[in-house]
Amino acid sequence: MSDRLAGKVAIVTGASRGIGEAIARRLADDGATVVNASIIDPTFDDRPDIEFEHLDVTSAESVNQVVAKVVEKYGRLDIVMNNAGTEIEKSVPDTSEEEWDFVMNVNVKGVFLMSKAVIGHLIESKGVLINQASINAYWAEPDLAVYSTSKAAVLQLTKCIALDHGRDGLRAVAICPGYVRTDMTEQYFESQADPAAVRAGMTGKMPLNNRLAEPSDIASMAAFLASDDASYLSGQAFVVDGALSAGRAFEWH
Repeated sequence: MSDRLAGKVAIVTGASRGIGEAIARRLADDGATVVNASIIDPTFDDRPDIEFEHLDVTSAESVNQVVAKVVEKYGRLDIVMNNAGTEIEKSVPDTSEEEWDFVMNVNVKGVFLMSKAVIGHLIESKGVLINQASINAYWAEPDLAVYSTSKAAVLQLTKCIALDHGRDGLRAVAICPGYVRTDMTEQYFESQADPAAVRAGMTGKMPLNNRLAEPSDIASMAAFLASDDASYLSGQAFVVDGALSAGRAFEWH
């Protein structure tokens, strides 16, 4: 625990589980007042210092209400982590129009709506907007057509925000995680014909210590980017994948 984010107010979307939960916990550990804004009720109740607000990132009304409530209560907003996201594992022909719209609405429209609602507040506080992208923003992977497309869009949106509002003092950055050990990852393993083989194949290809990232690894990057230590970082994406993308990625397919 530290106090490097003391006095800061943060919103983390989709922080009820997985990477988002780890980020919310880490920002709070570093002294920030944290609001978990999620469509899913939180599964952790050991942190009364992390508040919960129900949020549908695809609804402008819901987004605007949550942001207004946080700013009214605390008088400021310094850190916004657009973490909420979803995934469908299909190629283009197998993806329905409804599935396409669903993923794009959560992963791209959700980032747009939250960014639109908070940019003014972050300019006022000289704060930071952190968007969760993915290594799939750069490197395509079989059967992740709409997900990869959505994360590439998040990356480009991050750059646009950084350029448009940097002179106002706002920083905008993206995190591009590789494979992270979460419940969603375990669900992917279990959906395969041979879960053990797929799990071993994936972890065995990881250049750094033959392991998947932990949610805390991504949270550490988020906490750094939210801090004054990253005060000159903007418009960039930070890949956290244990060197996976440095070589031939996705060989286990």
